[in-house]
Amino acid sequence: MTLPTLPPFAALRAFDMVGRSGGIRKAATQLGLSHAIVSRHLATLEQHLGVNLFNRRTGELSEHGRRYHARVAAAIADLEAATEAFRGTRERALTIWCSAGFSLHWLAQRLPDFQRRATASAVVIDLRSTDAEPSFDSGEADGDIRYLSDGAASNLPASVRTELLVRPDVFPVASPALLGQQANALRRRADIFELPLIHECGGEEWAQWLAVQGIATGATQPPAARFGQAHLALMAARSGQGVALANTYLVADDLARGTLVRVLPADDAWQSAPIGAYYFRCARARWSDPLLARFRRWLRDAVQAPV
Repeated sequence: MTLPTLPPFAALRAFDMVGRSGGIRKAATQLGLSHAIVSRHLATLEQHLGVNLFNRRTGELSEHGRRYHARVAAAIADLEAATEAFRGTRERALTIWCSAGFSLHWLAQRLPDFQRRATASAVVIDLRSTDAEPSFDSGEADGDIRYLSDGAASNLPASVRTELLVRPDVFPVASPALLGQQANALRRRADIFELPLIHECGGEEWAQWLAVQGIATGATQPPAARFGQAHLALMAARSGQGVALANTYLVADDLARGTLVRVLPADDAWQSAPIGAYYFRCARARWSDPLLARFRRWLRDAVQAPV
């Protein structure tokens, strides 16, 4: 029986890193090789296959290269996983970046469930709570979870793959003490301006939410306070500084304890306002990595469970 002739593994490994990192020079840095050696490995692979895998004018994989890389990356990920399992690796780590509010109020307390389910080996999740976005090309993070307003999720590079996890309803919350002081202030939806509003960043979320409610924003008062992160805005709301926007993933514990309550019009009702979503993102080349895929599936199931 004639066995199929495979390209040299060094060439496949270099090609995989070119696809993962987004260029020959970046791949050379990741592999600790010279630019010339990686370029030569790439040329060897192209000669073996008889097609151009890399567009040297644009510095990106060609269409043939993208299709071939998807298969090669998955195969190398399987080899890495098989090797780790055979060697009995005791500890495996995933670096996950996550927006601060979601990591603090929801994700951190649920991670032990994933670690218990990862029975093949001990898994350490290195959770980075930050509103900065990682560079997947440089290997800053294996995966990233964050809330993106509608429209923002489409502005992503082709090298990043995204999965929508959940689109939660957004609603206003405040401390019981504040609402007690403003007992008759909110009869109809438009009366929301009678209450002090806490803005996150520049107030874009309030503008989107008010538009869904059909409330003109021309009479909007200056914010009672402005914070750069959701969990800081919620801290201000707990202390009675004003009304903040939230979703159940951020305030389920507060609502259960009574430290925050929903702000509701007495003679009206809010329109449902899912004005954004939580997304999981990672490098496209890592999408089929076994451990990362297992984490993604666990995350997808966990966010669908009742909060």
